[in-house]
Amino acid sequence: MSDKKKKILKILLMIAFVGAIAAIIAYTAVKDFSKETIRPGEIARMLGQNWYYLLALLALFLGTLILESLKLFLMIRKTCKQYRPITAVNCAVIGKYYDNVTPLGSGGQPFQMYYLSKHGVPSGPASAIPVGSLFLTQFAFFICAVVCFIVGVDESLVPLGVQITAYIGAFLYAAVPASLLILSLRPGVGHAIVGFGVRLCTKIHLCKSPEKWLEKGKNFITNNCRNMAILFTSKRVLIVCSLFAIALVILQCSMPYFTLLLFSGSIDVELSWEKWFEILRVSFFIYSAIVFAPTPGNSGAADGTFYGLFKSVLTVAGSCFTGMMIWRVFSFYGYIALGIVFSLGIRIAGRIRKRKLSQSLPLADQPPQSENSLVLEDSVTVTSADLSAPADPSTEDIDTQN
Repeated sequence: MSDKKKKILKILLMIAFVGAIAAIIAYTAVKDFSKETIRPGEIARMLGQNWYYLLALLALFLGTLILESLKLFLMIRKTCKQYRPITAVNCAVIGKYYDNVTPLGSGGQPFQMYYLSKHGVPSGPASAIPVGSLFLTQFAFFICAVVCFIVGVDESLVPLGVQITAYIGAFLYAAVPASLLILSLRPGVGHAIVGFGVRLCTKIHLCKSPEKWLEKGKNFITNNCRNMAILFTSKRVLIVCSLFAIALVILQCSMPYFTLLLFSGSIDVELSWEKWFEILRVSFFIYSAIVFAPTPGNSGAADGTFYGLFKSVLTVAGSCFTGMMIWRVFSFYGYIALGIVFSLGIRIAGRIRKRKLSQSLPLADQPPQSENSLVLEDSVTVTSADLSAPADPSTEDIDTQN
């Protein structure tokens, strides 16, 4: 397939995805507002009275980023013996952004690896840190989900079919950390998988140099296992990062509860530990059930299932759709918006850096550069294509503050 056809296919898939999400949102809006509903001004008044719960949602949103940043900071400190707080924050934003714009939430780690490798982190730790962070987060989610499954939830909030789907989804979700653990403890298993993949690609004529790819694959597995072992040799780092991961997933699953509290003046939802734990269990059930959704951020499945939760609790027509959209802003769209702002900031920083370099160096002393590249440091050259991604090497000047 030519590059032009690939570009057209990518655009068509994006249009189809956006159209499907817009259709689901429009359907829930029409279904909710078609009933006898309160005026929009009444909803605004209700939200205005409970504005402090909006601040609580904002705190949860920022808390997830802070905990992810702390987790990455400790891992960088352990593997590189460096204090890199800004690098950790930028890496956390990159991960959240790409997790929410790629199918199955699988895009964050490669971009985090690229970002770390371009900002002073050796290639081995740069690949192990995002993988280790993913392992702890998914393992923490699985542990919390199992606890919620044991305690159980009312079928009026989560139907039996959704509960069964959640059981299956949680164990599939645990397959990733389990695979990472096996590969870390048994690198020979990883070598066998790489060998099988290279042989398969050779048979279907996708791999022209099997020996070269086999050597690269085995070296990657070996180095990754070695760095993963270094990463978790400290029990203190492992325990603290695990606690951060557990707190992160709990904050994420607490957002629906505080969204419901925005309408506490008209519904039977009070500020109590019992009610919080009930809605928290419902959230873990739903998040486990929508693991199968291949869309970015589980879009469509997440909107529909959490709309069902709000509908079962919010009895006032018009408030269900409003609550679902508010929750979605803090749990999904907010990370995308922050990533876009981050990307624009990187472009502006790169241009400012370029202007300062051109003004500070005499023309004869300026290093050679191509038409579409700029020199940021004596040994770092970045093309303009790199400036289009949030994991932009032109932020090297930002990370020097570390």
